[in-house]
Amino acid sequence: MASTYTPNDALTLVQQYAHGAPLAVPYPYVVDQVNSVIWRYYPWGWSIASLNPTNVYQGTQGQGTPPTGGAQFTGNQQDYVITGAWFNFPINLLFNNTTNNNFGGGFVVQQTPNGLLNSGGNATVNTLLPHNLPLGTTLAGLTGTIVCDADTSWNGVTLTITSIPTNTQILGTVSGSPSSASGGSGLPTILRPLKMRIARLDTNPPEYRELAALGNLSPELSRTAGIDTMKAVGWFSSQSFFRFDASPQVSLGQIIQLLGEYQILPTKITNATLSTPFPFPDEYFNVLDAGILWRVYQLLDDPRAGTAQKSKNGSMVVQYTGQFAVFMDLLAEMARTEDLSSGDEFRYPEQPLGVGRSYWPGLYGV
Repeated sequence: MASTYTPNDALTLVQQYAHGAPLAVPYPYVVDQVNSVIWRYYPWGWSIASLNPTNVYQGTQGQGTPPTGGAQFTGNQQDYVITGAWFNFPINLLFNNTTNNNFGGGFVVQQTPNGLLNSGGNATVNTLLPHNLPLGTTLAGLTGTIVCDADTSWNGVTLTITSIPTNTQILGTVSGSPSSASGGSGLPTILRPLKMRIARLDTNPPEYRELAALGNLSPELSRTAGIDTMKAVGWFSSQSFFRFDASPQVSLGQIIQLLGEYQILPTKITNATLSTPFPFPDEYFNVLDAGILWRVYQLLDDPRAGTAQKSKNGSMVVQYTGQFAVFMDLLAEMARTEDLSSGDEFRYPEQPLGVGRSYWPGLYGV
């Protein structure tokens, strides 16, 4: 399933269909629009990424006393921010033969002031919210990794911990790291969450509970829920955070994390990326080609572009004509082909019994 075709390849072929239509100016816009249509149509395998695993707050909640530690959640807080860079620290289930082992997962790094600082190989990580790493030199010699930073020169940099002075700071050494200060304005690349789950990782085997993805969760700071009573999580793209249906409840020594998969935003196609191969396999190149021809016909006011008409006859029915119909038929075939490996969670083109709750979570009241 190699990906070798580029936007330039598609435009060259489509110009032959359109008899050399002069499209020098709208080249990237046409391809970008069609690529976006394809991207939004289905959660393609090449468009899915995993959420950075992040610890849920550790301590006693709902008793009026704010915790001294915690990971991404502090004192009855539902909302989990996902902007900026991340410091990923490996889980140690029995570090120093202690049971106080809840210091794995990822910690969001501050954006401003600079969350990542490097001076002569000595680096400082300032976290957005209090982390739960043991203070002092307990973790000296262990490592963590910087990911998702807006300054890509920081991505993949390994930091070896020297000391942890506070619950919002991590000191360490790095090699071959950038000299610029960062921390990322790293905006999330989430188009839509697909499958979300909450996990308890201090047990053997680990326990996982699937969560419904809901977009209308209201603040709920008085009620708490554990791994077996947490039911849903929502993504609020306007402010870049996830919200649980209740404040997470985590007992001492437990490792509770928010995990999941999401569909990333498509990469914008510009003049600078016209020679960059598409992420989808070459066997689907004809789908993009058909979509670009449809948009070219529209630009030329060619009636062969076709139309879409909706009519309500028991359910909403959409009828396509012309090149638009050719494109949509190929797109549906592409989705059906990819859907074969998904069981019956999704069924295209119109089977409502297969609609996944990640897309229409209220379908069965869950």
